[in-house]
Formats: sequence, structure tokens, C-alpha cells
Amino acid sequence: MYPYELFFGITLYEVMIVVGYIAAIALFRRYSVKTGMSAKLYNLALVSVTAGAVGGYLSGCLFQAVYDWLGGGGFHPDVSTGSTYLGGLIGALAIIAVVYFVGGKIVFRDSREHLARFDGVMDGYAAGIALGHGFGRIGCLMAGCCHGLPSEHGIYFPALGFRAIPTQLYEAIFLFLLAAFLWRLVTHSRGYGAPVYFIAYGVWRFFLEFWRGDDRGKTVVDFLTPSQLVSLILVAGGLVLLLVKRRKNHDET
Repeated sequence: MYPYELFFGITLYEVMIVVGYIAAIALFRRYSVKTGMSAKLYNLALVSVTAGAVGGYLSGCLFQAVYDWLGGGGFHPDVSTGSTYLGGLIGALAIIAVVYFVGGKIVFRDSREHLARFDGVMDGYAAGIALGHGFGRIGCLMAGCCHGLPSEHGIYFPALGFRAIPTQLYEAIFLFLLAAFLWRLVTHSRGYGAPVYFIAYGVWRFFLEFWRGDDRGKTVVDFLTPSQLVSLILVAGGLVLLLVKRRKNHDET
């Protein structure tokens, strides 16, 4: 809605992305204190998620370039193509895992604390990612990207020149509520944050796509949008993690 420059080429979109990152880190910091996380483990988790955030953005650009190519456009894996959140999430999780486990092997040679508390770290990540993503969607609303279908009952987007369903706003509200729910969950039960996040966001995003109006290319499954396909994979992964967690709890009892 307001893609104009604030200062030094920065718009409200970039501002909200930074606010989201800071909010996510602040929430994770509070979580680490509440759960008694050691300073070394917190620093390892922070380095891992920061590397994941940078790599995730590049991964999102790469995924979008592939979607554009499959949709009949050219393959241009750079910032001009835009970035898709779910593609970025996949890349971010892969980078986080590599940095966390390789770094943990170096930092925790004897105690292996990073392995024992991995479930808890992922819990904190889940709540923080949901919160940060919520602010990011407000940034999308300000920029006019990731918009919904044209609707006379929607919001007027100057960059589009017409009214559209504010799917960014609806998603931001959902993500803030999800972050609040996850915070309550992970501060009372360990190991359920990531699977609940994957399932909840995957289901939400799958159905939200029916109201999204920005073309993001195609995948090998023609009747699904790229985000719907990845959402199904996300839900499946969350269900597997949930079953593994329940089985682990059953074995321990």
C-alpha cells in the first residue's frame, strides 16, 4: 500500500522484515531464559537461525525462479524474481540443521547438550518464526505484494490499481494468534512446537491460496499452486514428527 521510500531506499516492507526478525529473536531469548537454556546453547541456536534467515531468503528466490520457469517464464534466480516464504522456509531449515549440528559437535564435545535439548530449541524456533512471519506479512501488506483476488470489498492497493482481498492482513492475524498459542504450548510441553507449527500453518496456507491473487508460477502438479504443494509436504512432515514424538513418549513411559 505504501511502497514509497522512507529513507536511503528503505520502505516499510524492509522495516517490518527487520521488526519481525527482532521480535522473533526477542521471543526466543525470553524462551531460553524461561526454559533454563545455557548461554552456549542459546548462542549456537542464534547463530544457526541467523544463518538460516539469510540462506532462507536466497532459497526463497531460488524456489520462485523455479516456479517461474515451470510456468513458462525464464529462470532468473535473483532478487528481481521475488521470494516465496515456503521455499525460503525449506532452505532455512536445512541450513539451520547443518549449522546447529555441525556447530554443536564442535561446541559440545563432551556434554552433547545440543542433542539432548534439540526438541526444546525447535519449540522456541517455532514460536519465534510464527511471530516474525506475522510482522513480515504486515510488510507485504504495506508493499502490496502477496495480495488476494480482486474484490470490491477488499483494500485498494495503489501498486495494483484495484481493490483486492487483504490476504496479507488475514495471514498476519492468524500468525500472531498461532505464535501466542505456540508460546503457551512450548512453555508447558516440550517437543510439540515444530509439528504443531508445520501442521497449523500448512493447513492455513493451503486454504488461503484459494483467495490469493498473485501468480507464483507452477510446479509439476498443475492443479496445485506452488504454495499448496509445499503446504501439503509441510503438513505431512508435521504429522510424522507428531507421531514420532508420541511414540517416543509412549516408549519412555
